[in-house]
Amino acid sequence: MKIVDRQTFLTLSEGTVYSDYEPCIFGPLAIKGVTIGRDFYVQEIADAIGCASSEEFSDILIAAQADGRSVPMDFDCEGRDGIFDDSQLYAVWEPHDVKRLIARLIACEEPPRKGE
Repeated sequence: MKIVDRQTFLTLSEGTVYSDYEPCIFGPLAIKGVTIGRDFYVQEIADAIGCASSEEFSDILIAAQADGRSVPMDFDCEGRDGIFDDSQLYAVWEPHDVKRLIARLIACEEPPRKGE
Protein backbone atom coordinates (compact mmCIF):
# COMPACT_ATOMS: atom_id res chain seq x y z
CA MET A 1 0.00 0.00 0.00
CA LYS A 2 1.14 3.53 -0.58
CA ILE A 3 -0.23 6.94 0.41
CA VAL A 4 -0.70 9.47 -2.40
CA ASP A 5 -2.06 12.99 -2.76
CA ARG A 6 -5.13 13.86 -4.84
CA GLN A 7 -3.16 15.09 -7.85
CA THR A 8 -1.33 11.74 -8.05
CA PHE A 9 -4.51 9.79 -7.35
CA LEU A 10 -6.35 11.38 -10.27
CA THR A 11 -3.65 10.07 -12.64
CA LEU A 12 -4.12 6.46 -11.50
CA SER A 13 -5.96 3.97 -13.70
CA GLU A 14 -9.49 2.68 -13.43
CA GLY A 15 -9.67 -0.32 -11.13
CA THR A 16 -7.33 1.12 -8.50
CA VAL A 17 -8.38 -0.15 -5.06
CA TYR A 18 -8.09 2.51 -2.37
CA SER A 19 -9.40 4.17 0.77
CA ASP A 20 -9.61 7.84 1.61
CA TYR A 21 -6.87 8.46 4.13
CA GLU A 22 -6.04 10.99 6.80
CA PRO A 23 -3.10 10.43 9.11
CA CYS A 24 -3.58 6.99 10.65
CA ILE A 25 -7.29 6.78 9.69
CA PHE A 26 -8.66 4.85 6.70
CA GLY A 27 -12.03 5.32 5.03
CA PRO A 28 -14.05 2.51 3.46
CA LEU A 29 -12.53 0.40 0.71
CA ALA A 30 -13.48 1.51 -2.82
CA ILE A 31 -12.52 1.09 -6.47
CA LYS A 32 -11.52 4.09 -8.57
CA GLY A 33 -13.25 4.56 -11.90
CA VAL A 34 -12.35 6.93 -14.72
CA THR A 35 -11.03 10.43 -13.93
CA ILE A 36 -13.09 13.32 -15.32
CA GLY A 37 -11.18 16.60 -14.93
CA ARG A 38 -10.81 17.18 -11.18
CA ASP A 39 -13.37 14.48 -10.31
CA PHE A 40 -13.56 10.71 -10.70
CA TYR A 41 -16.01 7.85 -10.56
CA VAL A 42 -16.00 5.50 -7.57
CA GLN A 43 -17.41 2.04 -6.85
CA GLU A 44 -18.20 1.76 -3.17
CA ILE A 45 -17.76 -1.70 -1.66
CA ALA A 46 -19.46 -1.86 1.76
CA ASP A 47 -22.70 -0.18 0.69
CA ALA A 48 -22.88 -1.40 -2.93
CA ILE A 49 -26.58 -2.17 -2.62
CA GLY A 50 -28.33 -3.20 -5.83
CA CYS A 51 -31.07 -0.61 -6.23
CA ALA A 52 -32.45 1.94 -8.67
CA SER A 53 -32.76 4.97 -6.36
CA SER A 54 -31.84 6.36 -2.96
CA GLU A 55 -35.42 5.67 -1.83
CA GLU A 56 -35.13 2.01 -2.85
CA PHE A 57 -31.70 1.87 -1.14
CA SER A 58 -33.33 2.91 2.15
CA ASP A 59 -36.33 0.62 1.69
CA ILE A 60 -34.10 -2.41 1.07
CA LEU A 61 -31.96 -1.76 4.14
CA ILE A 62 -34.90 -1.00 6.43
CA ALA A 63 -36.56 -4.27 5.36
CA ALA A 64 -33.33 -6.22 5.86
CA GLN A 65 -32.91 -4.77 9.31
CA ALA A 66 -36.51 -5.59 10.22
CA ASP A 67 -36.69 -9.18 9.04
CA GLY A 68 -33.19 -10.35 8.18
CA ARG A 69 -33.81 -10.69 4.44
CA SER A 70 -30.87 -10.89 2.07
CA VAL A 71 -29.69 -7.63 0.51
CA PRO A 72 -28.77 -7.62 -3.21
CA MET A 73 -25.27 -6.31 -3.88
CA ASP A 74 -24.10 -4.55 -7.06
CA PHE A 75 -20.34 -4.30 -7.56
CA ASP A 76 -20.67 -2.79 -11.02
CA CYS A 77 -22.34 0.52 -10.24
CA GLU A 78 -20.21 3.65 -10.01
CA GLY A 79 -21.05 7.18 -8.92
CA ARG A 80 -19.20 10.46 -9.03
CA ASP A 81 -16.96 11.21 -6.05
CA GLY A 82 -17.86 14.91 -6.16
CA ILE A 83 -15.52 15.92 -3.31
CA PHE A 84 -13.10 18.50 -4.69
CA ASP A 85 -10.75 18.61 -1.70
CA ASP A 86 -7.21 18.99 -3.01
CA SER A 87 -5.82 18.16 0.44
CA GLN A 88 -7.40 14.67 0.45
CA LEU A 89 -4.96 11.76 0.70
CA TYR A 90 -5.55 8.22 -0.53
CA ALA A 91 -4.27 4.84 0.67
CA VAL A 92 -3.75 3.02 -2.63
CA TRP A 93 -3.54 -0.76 -2.64
CA GLU A 94 -0.78 -2.22 -4.75
CA PRO A 95 -1.45 -5.27 -6.99
CA HIS A 96 0.07 -7.74 -4.53
CA ASP A 97 -2.17 -6.34 -1.75
CA VAL A 98 -5.27 -6.85 -3.91
CA LYS A 99 -4.24 -10.43 -4.76
CA ARG A 100 -3.74 -11.25 -1.09
CA LEU A 101 -7.16 -9.79 -0.24
CA ILE A 102 -8.81 -11.83 -3.02
CA ALA A 103 -7.15 -14.99 -1.69
CA ARG A 104 -8.36 -14.20 1.82
CA LEU A 105 -11.92 -13.54 0.63
CA ILE A 106 -11.97 -16.81 -1.31
CA ALA A 107 -10.78 -18.60 1.82
CA CYS A 108 -13.80 -17.19 3.68
CA GLU A 109 -16.07 -19.18 1.37
CA GLU A 110 -14.21 -22.49 1.75
CA PRO A 111 -15.48 -24.89 4.40
CA PRO A 112 -13.07 -25.42 7.30
CA ARG A 113 -10.86 -28.47 7.03
CA LYS A 114 -11.27 -31.25 9.56
CA GLY A 115 -9.01 -30.79 12.54
CA GLU A 116 -8.82 -26.99 12.21
